[in-house]
Amino acid sequence: MAKISACVITKNEAKNIQRCLQSVKNIVNEIIVVDTGSDDATVSIAERFGAKIFHYQWDNDFAAARNYALTQAKGAWIIFLDADEYITAETIKNVRPVIDKIHSNRKVDAIRCQMNNLEGIDGLLRSSNPSIRIFRNSPVIRYKGRVHEAIYKCGKPVNLINVTNQLIVIYHTGYTNKTIIEKIRRNTVILEAEVKSGVVRDLTYCYLSDGCWRNGQYEKSIEYAKKAIKQLARLSSELDYKPYVFLISSMTHLKTYSEEEVIANCNEAIERFPHHPEIWLFQGLYYRSIGRCEQALTSLLKAIETNACYSDFNRNNDFHALSPDAYLNVAQIYEMKNQSAQAFDCYTKVLQREKYNQNAFNGLVSIIRKQDPAEVIYFLNTLYNIAAEGDIRFLVTNLSHLKVKKVLDYYQQILLDKFGDNKLNGLVLLMNCKFENVFPVLADSFRKHGNYDMELLAVVSLLIGRRPDSMDLLGPQMKTSFRKIITAYFQIDSDIQLTDDDFPLFCDLVREMIYLASQQQMETLLQLGKNFFSDDAYTQISTILMQQRFFDYAVDMILNYINRASLEAKQLSLLYCDAGYCCYKLKDFAGASKYFSQALEFGYNRHYIFDFLEWSYQQCPDEAIKEKLMALKELYSNRNG
Repeated sequence: MAKISACVITKNEAKNIQRCLQSVKNIVNEIIVVDTGSDDATVSIAERFGAKIFHYQWDNDFAAARNYALTQAKGAWIIFLDADEYITAETIKNVRPVIDKIHSNRKVDAIRCQMNNLEGIDGLLRSSNPSIRIFRNSPVIRYKGRVHEAIYKCGKPVNLINVTNQLIVIYHTGYTNKTIIEKIRRNTVILEAEVKSGVVRDLTYCYLSDGCWRNGQYEKSIEYAKKAIKQLARLSSELDYKPYVFLISSMTHLKTYSEEEVIANCNEAIERFPHHPEIWLFQGLYYRSIGRCEQALTSLLKAIETNACYSDFNRNNDFHALSPDAYLNVAQIYEMKNQSAQAFDCYTKVLQREKYNQNAFNGLVSIIRKQDPAEVIYFLNTLYNIAAEGDIRFLVTNLSHLKVKKVLDYYQQILLDKFGDNKLNGLVLLMNCKFENVFPVLADSFRKHGNYDMELLAVVSLLIGRRPDSMDLLGPQMKTSFRKIITAYFQIDSDIQLTDDDFPLFCDLVREMIYLASQQQMETLLQLGKNFFSDDAYTQISTILMQQRFFDYAVDMILNYINRASLEAKQLSLLYCDAGYCCYKLKDFAGASKYFSQALEFGYNRHYIFDFLEWSYQQCPDEAIKEKLMALKELYSNRNG
C-alpha cells in the first residue's frame, strides 16, 4: 500500500484549514503544512491534526512555496490541496483505491479529478474544472509559475489519468463574488511581472485577458485574448475556449467593433466549441446588445440547454455562476414578447440562485402582483425564508417600493412580530390609512428626524389627500422644490415656475405616486412635467414610466415630447421606437405599426424593430393590421438589403 503525504500551504486560513485537513486525515500517512506568515490560529489548528509545520518566507511565488512543501514530504504520493479546498466525504474513500490501482504503473504521474468551485462554504456551485491535486512524489515533478502554478515533470506536462464519473470530487470555497476580483487582480500583477521578465507560459495570455476583462480594461483584454487564441490553438487545455469569452464580451462592452467582426468571432468560437454553454451565452448577450432579441433568445436558450447536458470533463465550465444572467435576459425577452408564463419561470430561476436580485424580483412581481395575495405569499415563501431577517427585510423593502399592499402587510407583520422592528414604515402606513390621516404622522416624523423618505411620503400623502393647506405642517426644513411642486400641482400661485433644479424631486414623486394615485392625480402630476421642465426631462420621465410598466402614461409623455420639440433624426428614431414599444405592450398593434414605421424611417435599429413587428404579427387578431406589419418589415428589409 503506497504511503500518501497531504501538503498544504497556508496564510491566515483558520476558518478553512480544519475542513481541509479533516477531509484527508484518515487516508494519509502524514500532513505537511507550510505556513507563509499566519497571525491567526491556522498553525495551532493544523498542529491538532498532527501536521508537521514548516515556515516559509513568502516571496510572491506560489510555485516556490509549493515546491518547498514537496521537499518535506516522505510519501510516495502527494495530495496537494489549498486550505480552502477539501475532498468530499462521499468520494474520499475512493482516493486510496485509485492510487493503489495505478501505483505500479510508472507511466502514470498524476490523477486529474473534478474540482467544484462553490460560492463560499456550503454555497451554490459556481463552476467546475478538471484539476491535478494528486500526483507522485518525485524530485523531477515540480510546480512552475509564480501564480496559476501547474505541475510539470522535467519541465514537461505530466502523464495523467482522468478520474471521471464523480469518483473523486474536490470542493473549492475560496472564489466568491466578494473575493474573486481581488484575487484575480493580485494574480494579474504577478503575471505581468513574469511577462516583463520574459516568462510566458501556456496560459499566461489567457489569464491576463481574464484579469483585464474583469477590471474593465476591454481593449487590453481583447489584445491578450487574440494572443491566447493563437497560443492555445496548438495545445490541449481546459481553458482553450475561454479567450473567446473574453474577446466577445469585451467587444460587446466596447460597442466599437462592427457587427460583422464580432459575429465572425462568435461563429469561429461555436465552430470550435459547439457544446460549451459559455460560448452560446456570450453570443446571446452580444445579440441582445445590438437589438437582435430573437437571435439572442435562441442563443441564450441554447446555452441553458448545452449546460444541462454538458459532459466535457476536459474543459472548465463557469456557466453555473453566469446562469442568473442568462435566465434574467431570457426572462426579459420573454416579457418583451408578452409571454408572461415563460418570463415568470425564468425570473424564478434567477431568484432561486440569487434571491436578492433586484431586477428579477421586480420583473416577477410585475407579473404576479394582481394575483390573489394568498397565492403570491405562498409562492414567495418557497423562495424566501420567513425565519431569516435578511429575507424579510428584502421583501418588505421591495414590496414597499412596488406597493403590493396585502402581501406587504403580511411580511411587515412578520418583521414586527419576529424581529421586533416597530420603526415607522411610511409606505406601509401610507397604503393602509386614509391619506388625510397619515399625513400628520409622516409630517411629525419628518419634523423630528429630518428623514428625506418621510418628507417624500408626506408630500405624496398631501398630494393624494388633496390637502395643500397642510403644507406648513412640514415645517421650515421642507425642501423648497417640494413646496414649489405642491403649489404648482394645486395651482395655488399662477406665477410659480418649476426649474430643472426641482426635477430630481419631481421624479421621486412620480415613482412613489404611480401605484397609489388615481389616474386623474397622476395625469395632473405628469402635466407639470410637460409644462415646466426642459425637453430632456421627457425622456427621463418616460423611462421611469416604462420601467414601472405604465405604458399608457409613457406613450402619452413621448408623443407630447415629439410634438413640442425640435428634434434630430436620431432622437426621433429612438422616441418613435419607444412609442411603438409602449403601444405593442398595450396590444395596440395599429399604433405599434405606425410608430415603428416612423422609427425605421428615421433610421432606428431595424433588427430590434423587426423582432417586434414579427411578435406583433403573431399576437395581433386583426388581419388587416397583420398585413401592414409584414408589409412594413418587407419594405425595410428590401430597402436595407
